[in-house]
Amino acid sequence: MNDEELLGKLANNNTSYELQIDGRVFNLVKISLEKSTIPVRKPTTRGGAYFTDTKAYKMKVITHDLSIIKLLPSLMLGPNTEFRPLQLKTRLELDGMKKEIILESHVANTMNTKDTVTLNLIVDKISLG
Repeated sequence: MNDEELLGKLANNNTSYELQIDGRVFNLVKISLEKSTIPVRKPTTRGGAYFTDTKAYKMKVITHDLSIIKLLPSLMLGPNTEFRPLQLKTRLELDGMKKEIILESHVANTMNTKDTVTLNLIVDKISLG
């Protein structure tokens, strides 16, 4: 099964995800995953850090854990020139067995309210754990 098929299965499944940053686990209360266009005219390397095509899988994840806010500057391209990807982990039944799926993503932007933080992510790589 290729990455496109696997991401399609994840988009059509109601799976739970785990977001880990610096050894901390953040509970996610809402997740959406869809393929859509991004604001580039041709495939390119974004900020010299990761490659993107004109269409990509985007995730929107929401957490109530506001402590994630202080970690965001080191995760986003905008505030600095060195940033790091996030890993989201989930489990999915493939060929009759539950397998761990790891999505490597970059933060495109964030939005926070008094009780939630929303991360908009671009999925760069998918792997089986």
